Amino acid sequence: MGEKIELLIPTDWEDISIGMYQEFIELQEKKLPEDEFVAGVVCVLCNVDKEVLARFKYKDLQDISKTLTKWLSKKPDDKKLVKKVEFNGKKYGLIPNLSSISLGEFVDIESSCKDSHKNLHKIMSILYRPIVKEKGTRYSIEEYDPNEYKEDMFKEFPILVSISALSFFFRLGKKLPLILNNYLVREQKKKVQELQRLVRNGGGII
Repeated sequence: MGEKIELLIPTDWEDISIGMYQEFIELQEKKLPEDEFVAGVVCVLCNVDKEVLARFKYKDLQDISKTLTKWLSKKPDDKKLVKKVEFNGKKYGLIPNLSSISLGEFVDIESSCKDSHKNLHKIMSILYRPIVKEKGTRYSIEEYDPNEYKEDMFKEFPILVSISALSFFFRLGKKLPLILNNYLVREQKKKVQELQRLVRNGGGII
């Protein structure tokens, strides 16, 4: 009797992580021969080594490929924005008010969006952070403190949550430059008013 090999086959986008999705995109970009591409997809999405896959019957590989193709051909639902999600044993929350995003966060996200597929884990590590306080629907998250460990950890983050958040952010992104510009104008105005106040009081300026 041959060796029994168990394989966990994803049946929906909900079963896929950012890392899996990134590897899948890389396979597509390589333009491999069909058989090689199918084998690569099964390895990536079913988390199986090539050496193990080589022991599979060709018919079984075809059946697995059909199962994967069936749902891969469907566009993932990016309309339902997920604000809170359990990840690595912690509760993570999307930045509560994206219109109040800091300049540092916005610049880092915008920079990563130049190659969004490759940097998706970095983008999500900015948008989603551990919830530190929660009351009803309101919550606050950790301060923004980026590092490579946190970014790499997000390769295990669910792709479906990521796609919906990124889609939402892109839609909001059309408004953010105007929001940031208005913010900078307000801050500059405050500084001018403060300087005028100091001048009137005759102090504070050397």
